[in-house]
Amino acid sequence: MSVAEEYISLREVGRRLGIPPSTVVYYKDKFERFIPASGPEGRRRKYPVEVVEIFGRIREMFSKNYSVEQIERELALKFGSMINVEQQGESVTAEFGRVLDKMSEALQDQSLFRSEIRSLRDEVADLRREHRDLVRGYQERVELLEEGFKVLRDKNIELERKVAAGPGGGIDFPPDLYLGRPLVIRSEGEFLGVQGRDKKHFSLKDFVVLIERRMSESMKVETSWSKKDGAWVLLVRTESNGGMSDQNIVLVTHETVTPSGNTVVEIIRLNINGEDAPDALLLSLFRQVRSVFGG
Repeated sequence: MSVAEEYISLREVGRRLGIPPSTVVYYKDKFERFIPASGPEGRRRKYPVEVVEIFGRIREMFSKNYSVEQIERELALKFGSMINVEQQGESVTAEFGRVLDKMSEALQDQSLFRSEIRSLRDEVADLRREHRDLVRGYQERVELLEEGFKVLRDKNIELERKVAAGPGGGIDFPPDLYLGRPLVIRSEGEFLGVQGRDKKHFSLKDFVVLIERRMSESMKVETSWSKKDGAWVLLVRTESNGGMSDQNIVLVTHETVTPSGNTVVEIIRLNINGEDAPDALLLSLFRQVRSVFGG
């Protein structure tokens, strides 16, 4: 038998290299794909005599503290040609199987990751919808509160006027219906009023509030109402702050019906510090009101 055809056992490998049989078996199990063999698995399995060199090199690299990866690279470079075709095929098949397993695991992880992303997106969308609903609800509540505050403020102004009039003092106060009617002036036989936003007419109440606010910026303002000959008379008295002159304003209005059948409140007299305001002044005043109130 020639050297190329000589086969030996693992025990013989250990004897030739002076390595314990258990160490040889460990090397064989660890680097089996680099060690050619013949015959069935088990004790009768034989190895070509060339494996002595392979086991010797493994022993040498272990003694130099090579890592398993370094040893595998070295064996592949130096002894790769000694591995039989069957082992190469089995090795490639096994390696391909491991690659497929890793790819399958990666695809599963990717599917789970995409599912998590979709779930998170749905949660974010729900949170955004809840936020929009909360903001919308908050804005609606604020608008309701502001409207309620305006109503309370108007009622408070009305109550202050009634309290200022005093019980049994012979001073009356216009009803809300009268205060809320459109306020007009008559110019050349025509009734002129101001229609504001949302078709809301400029009323006597709006005019009184406008006067009080404008004059209260620099003066102390007192108002009182009286009724004479079917007309309502508003007296606005001011007390100066910081040396400004006192002012007295008398506003006389009455309820009338326009040719078109609308019930309105007409200004029949506006007196400032004892002098009646001319019609031209009233007309100019209403034009200014239209520019502000009418938008």
